[in-house]
Formats: sequence, structure tokens, C-alpha cells
Amino acid sequence: MTWLIYNIYFPVILLAGKIFRIAPDKTELYLIKLNNRLRGQEKGKAGKILILTPRCLQNKDCRNNVVEDVTNCLKCGKCKVKDLLALSEKYQIKLAVATGGRLARQVLAETRADTVIAVACEKELASGIIDTYPVVVHAVLNQRPFGQCVNTDVKIEEVEQIIQGILK
Repeated sequence: MTWLIYNIYFPVILLAGKIFRIAPDKTELYLIKLNNRLRGQEKGKAGKILILTPRCLQNKDCRNNVVEDVTNCLKCGKCKVKDLLALSEKYQIKLAVATGGRLARQVLAETRADTVIAVACEKELASGIIDTYPVVVHAVLNQRPFGQCVNTDVKIEEVEQIIQGILK
């Protein structure tokens, strides 16, 4: 049944949104919420969980490349990478930063995670949820106080709540 939802229903909803000229963000948000309801009760193991975030979460003025190695973070507090690192250490789970969907899928393949907490915008989350099925994806929308793809933000409490729910 879930195979039908992710491989037929989700793509049909996206197509219907285009046909009926519904704003892409609205149809993508619908799919994200539905996914989170479907996946919300699924459990995972700490060693198999990956927090995956976009590059735009890092402060744009930072000179350290956290995409190559997230431990390059200076932990200055100008962005939430420091807080996500603290969560990954606290719960013994992996953390990675990706520049886009292709790198995100590569990181997922390399880490062999079976559960992902993905932080991104509607478009990236919706396509990632569909592309990575049957991997369990818990989607968290990033906040964009400075516009698309620059100095985005995330509610750390929301990410931690998801981690706790997965590990229960």
C-alpha cells in the first residue's frame, strides 16, 4: 500500500497541482504533511538515522566548508549547524550537509541510513521523499527569513522531538 502512495499517488498529486495551477508550495506542503503523518510512528536505530540539511542553513559569511565535513563548523552560533552537531553527538546519529538533491542522495547511499530527518524547503523535501522511498523520511521545513537559499533556519526543538519519537 505504501508503495502505491509514494510511487503513484504523490506524483499524481504534483501533476494535478500543475494542471490546476495550484501553487507548487501548496501541493508540496500537502505531500510533506501527509508523509509526516504516514511516517510519524515509525521507529529507527540511532546508528541508522541521518539528519540531512541544506547548505543554505550555514551562515553565508562562514568560510568553513561544512558540506565536505560538518565537523568543520566553528560552533560560533551564527547558524544552527552548531546546534544540529550537538544533537547528533547527544543521540549518536549522523549529520550531513548537502548542496542539493543529487548530493543528498549520494550522502544517503554512503551512510546507508534507513531513517532520515530532512531539513529543507518544500520543493526539495517533496522530491526527496518521493526519490528516496522506501527510506523513512521525516521532513522538517526550513524557515527562510532572508529569502530562498540564504541563511535559512530550523527549529532545533522540532528536530529533537522527531529524534526522540524515532528512538522511543
